Amino acid sequence: MSQMLQLDALVTMLACLTTTQTNVTDQALPPDDATSSNCPLATISNLNTKIHSLSEDLARAWEKMGILQEQLVDLRRWGIPNTAASAAPLDKTFSTRILDVQPQMQVDTPQNCLKQKHGVARIRLQANIEPFFVYCDQKTRGGGWTVVANRFDGTENFKRNWSDYKIGFGSIATEFFIGLEKLHQITSSEDNELLVILENRKQEQRYALYDHFSIGSESEQYSLNVLGEYQGDASDALRQHLGKKFSTQDRDNDESGANCAAEQSAAFWYSNVCTLSNPFGVYQPQLTRDVDGYQGILWHGFLDGPKGSLKKLRILVRPRSSSG
Repeated sequence: MSQMLQLDALVTMLACLTTTQTNVTDQALPPDDATSSNCPLATISNLNTKIHSLSEDLARAWEKMGILQEQLVDLRRWGIPNTAASAAPLDKTFSTRILDVQPQMQVDTPQNCLKQKHGVARIRLQANIEPFFVYCDQKTRGGGWTVVANRFDGTENFKRNWSDYKIGFGSIATEFFIGLEKLHQITSSEDNELLVILENRKQEQRYALYDHFSIGSESEQYSLNVLGEYQGDASDALRQHLGKKFSTQDRDNDESGANCAAEQSAAFWYSNVCTLSNPFGVYQPQLTRDVDGYQGILWHGFLDGPKGSLKKLRILVRPRSSSG
């Protein structure tokens, strides 16, 4: 019986019951012949069973609606357009707008970006975790990377509170941050390496590669738990942030007397010193006055501050096995 027919039957039962005598002293047992009564005994005896069945169906429907609604929020938050006609091509290392914007909807959702096409794809880290959309980079250092953060023109405001950094923000077609919760899930589901690519206003590019990287859960304040061996030419600037909890202006987890996130107009794994690296700082347009007070996009050892800001920054992760 369909849910609609079950609902009709339930309404009929309720109507029947409400028109029956409710005075206990006058109430008589229904006759044995069910056809002789407008409210047969079977109607009353089956009422609880049908209510229970409908309640289970409704609960399952709500669960499915919740999953679909979460996926829709992801699609809207990432700003995936219907066509790629307005998207500009990718430029060498740094993505400006994404050309391959159509998500890949595989039946068997892959766990990571290793075997994906370049562009937007959907991954499922584990069977008990809902899939979500990411941007896969197959053009940088052998490919297989999941882009965690992308900054290149200042269109997205990175001065945000804890809840925004937890779930992520920005459009995956432009500037964005994937979110601390997803980053934790990615780096705890398998061993990952980390790549940070930087560019200054002189178009000088540098990189920092760490052969192991992982962050904790929200109960651990998304602390920077694992940071492997460094190689690159940008400097080992994350080393001083190892073991530190993530801080935002409304969640001060740093070890200094000040609120580093508020002072730096950003968020990061700050330590007892606020004036080190600040990748999520204020983006400074090239032809305006330099931002001061260590508030720009800084990488200690490449652009130290207190004035200025890097022009481009990308943060990427991929499974360690892919690097050989």
